[in-house]
Amino acid sequence: MAVTASLALIGLTVSPAVGTLNEPPPASKLPDLPTPAEYFGFEMGDEGRLASFADISDYFETIAAESPEVDYEVVDRTTDNNEYPILRLSSEENLGRLDSILAINERLSDPAAMAEEAEAVGVEPEAYARDLAAQTVPVYYIEASIHATEVGNTQALVDVVHRLATDNSEETSRILNNLVVLVVPSANPDGQQMVVDYFNQTAGTEYNRVYPDLYHRYVGHDNNRDWFMMTQKESRTRVALEQKYRPVVQHYMHQAGTNSPRIWTPPYDEPLSPDVDPIAVASSNALGQFVQRDLVAEGLKGVKSDDAYGILWNADVAGYGSFQGTSIFLTEIASARDLAYPFTGDGVLEPADKTIRSPLPYDSDTWTLKQIVQYATSAAFSGLNTVASDPQSWLMNNLYQINANSLTWEGGPYAYVVPADQRDPYAVYDMMRIFDQGDVEIEQAAAAFNAGGQEFGAGSYILRTQQPLGRWVDQLLRIDEYPESARKCADCPLILPYSETTDNIALFMGVDVAAVEEEFTAETRSVREIRQERIRMPRPPATGGAYVLGAESYGLGRIIDALQDAGVDAYRATEAISAAGQEFSPGALLIPASEPRARQTLTRAVRETSLPVYATDTLPATGAIQLAEKTRVGLVRGTNNMPGGWLMWMMDQFSTNYEVVEAEDYADLAGQFDSIVLAPGITTDRLVTGLDTSKYPEEFAWAAGVPDAPQKLAEFAEQGGNVLALGSASQTAAAAMNLPVENITPQDRDAFTIPGALLAQDYDTTQPAAWGMPASWPTWFNNDAAFRLTGEGTTVSAYPAEGNPLVSGYARGGEALNGATNIASFDVGEGKVTIAGGHITFRTWPRASWTVVTNAIYNGAGTTLTAEEVAARFGGSRG
Repeated sequence: MAVTASLALIGLTVSPAVGTLNEPPPASKLPDLPTPAEYFGFEMGDEGRLASFADISDYFETIAAESPEVDYEVVDRTTDNNEYPILRLSSEENLGRLDSILAINERLSDPAAMAEEAEAVGVEPEAYARDLAAQTVPVYYIEASIHATEVGNTQALVDVVHRLATDNSEETSRILNNLVVLVVPSANPDGQQMVVDYFNQTAGTEYNRVYPDLYHRYVGHDNNRDWFMMTQKESRTRVALEQKYRPVVQHYMHQAGTNSPRIWTPPYDEPLSPDVDPIAVASSNALGQFVQRDLVAEGLKGVKSDDAYGILWNADVAGYGSFQGTSIFLTEIASARDLAYPFTGDGVLEPADKTIRSPLPYDSDTWTLKQIVQYATSAAFSGLNTVASDPQSWLMNNLYQINANSLTWEGGPYAYVVPADQRDPYAVYDMMRIFDQGDVEIEQAAAAFNAGGQEFGAGSYILRTQQPLGRWVDQLLRIDEYPESARKCADCPLILPYSETTDNIALFMGVDVAAVEEEFTAETRSVREIRQERIRMPRPPATGGAYVLGAESYGLGRIIDALQDAGVDAYRATEAISAAGQEFSPGALLIPASEPRARQTLTRAVRETSLPVYATDTLPATGAIQLAEKTRVGLVRGTNNMPGGWLMWMMDQFSTNYEVVEAEDYADLAGQFDSIVLAPGITTDRLVTGLDTSKYPEEFAWAAGVPDAPQKLAEFAEQGGNVLALGSASQTAAAAMNLPVENITPQDRDAFTIPGALLAQDYDTTQPAAWGMPASWPTWFNNDAAFRLTGEGTTVSAYPAEGNPLVSGYARGGEALNGATNIASFDVGEGKVTIAGGHITFRTWPRASWTVVTNAIYNGAGTTLTAEEVAARFGGSRG
């Protein structure tokens, strides 16, 4: 007896399964549209074949031209000025009323405004929200290939989009009727073009097939670690999409190593930020389990969850959307060999064991691109179908309830206050601009006020935490105390996060912020846009006088770079001075009044930094370092070395006159550079061995190894050159130049680990490398080197002599660093060498430390002058 007939006997009916063997597939909605195989000449996932991003974009545009259920739009340009396309897929009716859908979803996300509307019509807010939710549909966001070598996901989206546009099945109709699907084919179009175009261009050659360098001009794989600083254009594009579309789910399609699980889905691992709403994470975990169920039911082996990807502690990986009602749905699929070729292991690939977290283990030693595409496509449709089957609960839980919870959330202080009159106004602007970009409600005090027993002046910023994005504010400003509860059991090891243990931007940027626990009142105005303060230039100083700027801001680097570009002479006072009624610490910038382009250049530069400029008719009596004219900076960045890329980005923002040091440059370093910067990640092996250029095209010859590169760097310093080595490169420089230092950081991670935290640091601000730094301010540390000086050298900064140096994050055994040197300077022959054991430029987060970088680059390459020599250069009398 047939199964359906048997069920009928007991009063049950069953609908025919979609796509069964006994039922012909529904007719295509677009019978004339070429399939992917017809359009590209191969199926997505075919061995050794990758469709280029340009061709994929053209195909998507073709689909949109044919289908009333698909929109294609270029929403922005990328860092390299390529197109950043998206697709919107939904029913023709939904796309026709898209503006209304987005407007309703935005109202659902604003519970305070909705409460006012509900009161006006005499209904309860939740009932009013449900009525609104019934008039709209949620947005489901799918994004692929932010990491450009994870190519399978963008290829899979070709099949996903084609199926949504052509398939007439009940499942597809439900998805399109109940959702707006927002597809980002690649969150890194530049990288997709670099990687896939290189792969296709090297077909049939002896060259390695995987692109060897950063697959983004600056940040490479770190591009999904930029979701709170928003430094990169693509990061800001993504946040703009999140703000406009307010998705309930963001499906991030990733790939992992070849020996990783065949596919990983949530639930996530520990730890969980106290600022992430429990609905957001519970929804993510539930969605992951539904997808795992569907993949297992489909017979796709090797699905695994939990025990990995504790991404919900930090804002850099949890992202912005987590704080506005989005559930982050991450899939990580194992990669193939050389992007598109089968990978074969020594035995059955992970996961091989049947466990609760892996109910259907993998049973083969081989993994292919075709499988990557299949798993990615199935996971995408499972997620879409899950949310489309219950759209109203996703709208109410994620858009309405999460944001409503934020208005009554009491997990942090009442407000954070950013006092007026900070030592670095440029840092304040830089920080507040992030909150402005994040649509945070910002107030500014119109008059002085008292809060938490402290007096704050007019102009202070106030960020209250009981607002829709208040928990994001707390995430970025709280002093992090890593939870000891992040364990599987009471006696189990502490689970450390997937990324770092703190993201306190005020400490990164050198801004004083006060957490005020108790409610207070203040006369305020709402800030609609963060703008830099307008600085009035002083009257021109008399002949022989000078313009003077303090050294306290990391924005001073922009001023110095602007003066260098304009060919204006500049000097750094070696002593504390008094001028124009102000007191200046060592390092004050002096610009001769006689310089013809000085005023014009300063006027432009000050608009970008809001740093006050003073004028004195009488030059203070002080020695000085005269900065080299148009200091020539060489950057040793290394191929595919993200810290080097971040340094390029920062130098480009400041318009630093730098060039990447190439292999052929080592023959005459002194002839080309005044200062050389070794990026973190530059090891002796990277210098000596470099890239095997026989395996790559000529364009990568710059990265060839130079066997005597360490000796050449030492000779450069001995002959009067200036070297700055950062992070792990400090040990490379120490070995090359025989510096008298010993790394005392313990290597036993059971006894000592500080995996990305802010530690207390004391600075000797009389030293040129520390000019302008506070006497004490936290520094970044990620199990980096810390030194004991064993010979002649100068400690510029050091960890406290006693106690746990932790300021924010997590540190085990931090007392081992007590008294250790972080930054040190040395005379090497006729030159200068400065090393920083800590990664003080990490992803450009610790901006306050950029002052040290500016100092080391320019002061070290300058010329030290006596007070008499300074007076002679300025052409006037001394005070």
